[in-house]
Amino acid sequence: MNARRYSAVIALFVFGLAEAQASPFDVHGPTSRSAAMGGAQVASPEGAGATYDNVAGLAGVDPELRVGAFATLAEAPILLMPRPDGYDVPSLSGSDAVPSDQTRRPRQDGESPGPLYGVVAGVVTDFGGTNTRGGVLVMLPTNGLLQMRTHFADERERHFSNQLHHEVIGDRLHRPVIELGVARHLTENLAFGVGGTYMPAAVATTEAFVWDPSDQSQVDLNADVATGNSWGLLAGLVADMPLGLRVGLAFRGAVAFDVEGGNEVQVRGVPGTEEQTLRWRPLSTPSSLRGGVARSFGDFEVTLDGRWTFWSSYLDTQAEPAGFSDTIEGRLGLEWLSSEDTRLRAGAGFIPSPVPEQSGRTNYVDNHRILGTLGGGHQFRAAGREFEASWFVQVQHLLRRETHKEERDTYPVCGPGERGLCDEVPDDTLDPRTGQPYPQAQGLQTGNPGFPGFVSGGWIGALGMEVRY
Repeated sequence: MNARRYSAVIALFVFGLAEAQASPFDVHGPTSRSAAMGGAQVASPEGAGATYDNVAGLAGVDPELRVGAFATLAEAPILLMPRPDGYDVPSLSGSDAVPSDQTRRPRQDGESPGPLYGVVAGVVTDFGGTNTRGGVLVMLPTNGLLQMRTHFADERERHFSNQLHHEVIGDRLHRPVIELGVARHLTENLAFGVGGTYMPAAVATTEAFVWDPSDQSQVDLNADVATGNSWGLLAGLVADMPLGLRVGLAFRGAVAFDVEGGNEVQVRGVPGTEEQTLRWRPLSTPSSLRGGVARSFGDFEVTLDGRWTFWSSYLDTQAEPAGFSDTIEGRLGLEWLSSEDTRLRAGAGFIPSPVPEQSGRTNYVDNHRILGTLGGGHQFRAAGREFEASWFVQVQHLLRRETHKEERDTYPVCGPGERGLCDEVPDDTLDPRTGQPYPQAQGLQTGNPGFPGFVSGGWIGALGMEVRY
């Protein structure tokens, strides 16, 4: 009996607000200025956005309060290639494989990431002094807080959604963000900052009593749920250099939301209990090292960033090693003081995918992205006080990626740790009546939803505005 779903119900209800793979700030940026300049802010962070871009930058900003709102849209379906005949999983006596005709849902194309609407608030304080600043930055989605989904990246997903899912840009956009930090000038030209990004943790254990194993609608449940806290380290340096250069270095530590626990299942009339373990990682952000330079040329400021993200340690939503590769990306930002109180901004970047070719068993879906951004800010006075209103528009083009599963003469049997496209019905499966291998078992039988291949691409767009006091 598979009672894993008992813990699932409790965990999904209590911890659904932490759904996704990473922060939407990782995709779009934390503030209007950052988003409008392509996220190239390590050496020139602004206001409360420095808490994310480079916490050391807080030391050089004035106290402020900001509020904003944003929206994202996407058109990035995952299109499955037609499945040829002859690869279905047959119903054979002596085989543990689930026949294709017992699949609950038809194989279907993957969906585009859903829209996200959110609000952002940030605060910077000087603690009543001159050299030390503290900042807090919070993003709250206004749609779908209580949502969390996991999925399998191989043939096991046939028993659930029977479709493919975006691994990096999908559900990762739908989660709250809480970041805080403190920074101080160590010298006139050098600032240091440290902080943390918050993530919850959970241990969920259920006890189930099954009255009738043939009718699992009659189940009594008790739950034991405990919450915990997890913090990812933020650290950074900002230094003013000769020739008007400003240099920044920022580290963001890995942080993950893990759901761990298990089930104890007792069936009426059966002595003892069945124990099962549970571990999911519905949300994780790998560590990264970021460097940047900034320089002003009259009314223009140019910023350039590089990011090294350590995706090789990434675990997927089932807490299984994904086999991703580390990535290095570049971003460029421009800001022009077009008038005394107005600034125009633009940015560009290239974000490589950490996902290797998926010609084997797994179906992790991701694309290289080209980033383009525009925005601006306008200062004004109201009620005798200084304000700035800013906006941004951002588009990310997902470069088309076509995946074909590798064709081989023989295929390995599906099992733990197997990375190649695998055979769900081994060729040596015997017919108990004849003692000979089944003819239907010869060759490849697979219900893998990604077989024989798929195509992904499209775009993600975002726009937003904020007011800073």
